Amino acid sequence: MFSKNVVVELDKIETIVKWENISDFHMGNENFVDSLAERRRNAILDDPFRFTSFGGDQLDLILPGDPRFKYESVRMQTKAEQMDKFDDFWEELFQEHQRYKSKFGIDKIWYEQWGNHEYNSRVMEEGEMKRWTKHHGTTFLGSKGFVGLDIRFHGKSMMKKTLFVNHGAGGGDAKKALENLTVNVEADVYQMGHLHQPMGFRTDCLYFDNKKKKWDTKDQILVNSGCFTTGIRDGVDQWFDRRNKLKTSKPGTWTVTFDAYKSHVNQHG
Repeated sequence: MFSKNVVVELDKIETIVKWENISDFHMGNENFVDSLAERRRNAILDDPFRFTSFGGDQLDLILPGDPRFKYESVRMQTKAEQMDKFDDFWEELFQEHQRYKSKFGIDKIWYEQWGNHEYNSRVMEEGEMKRWTKHHGTTFLGSKGFVGLDIRFHGKSMMKKTLFVNHGAGGGDAKKALENLTVNVEADVYQMGHLHQPMGFRTDCLYFDNKKKKWDTKDQILVNSGCFTTGIRDGVDQWFDRRNKLKTSKPGTWTVTFDAYKSHVNQHG
């Protein structure tokens, strides 16, 4: 298990912090949606308070020799090519991340995780993944971890939230998988990827407010961060086609917003 504290210093008291996690990028997959990737990269770069992270499955890594490999499904057939292409695509963001760290003392990229396409592959091990994230100048948070978010203005803390971040595992219904994240875990935001179904919702959580000396409710935000590949492609027989419960992959992302001034957290696609 991994954890990290993230501090964001606001330029204006009413500035809203946006967190758009990039999960299931699958660099090297033939079903990769280039136009979506370019739009989301540009949106993150263009907004100084739109922060991001990488939630696992940055690489596809279904390579020759893997029983799941199909030439029709894989655009890049070596790990090195996929890693290099990923680094080239995000080079400007990695440079911006370093600028944020040196000039403002904060991270533009909050963390990187790895997913089943990395940790279950025959060609990637944890030490190499850690070295790769170090090369990016980012923090490795495994497949599951906590982020303590502290939003400040003029050095004074205005909002503190706990994020439980996951690549995710298994199959089934995305909403049920998100609800399962709340079992035995206390957080304000629960996030996962893996299931390629961008979505989010809000739930009420009962608790005792020690300041008010009475019970109260607070919001919990649950999001699936989505993906960058389609599941079914015309003229090719692939994994999604062979499922009994046919459900395709939905390319897209999901964003969580933190309005510290109004003490409000929200989510949208």
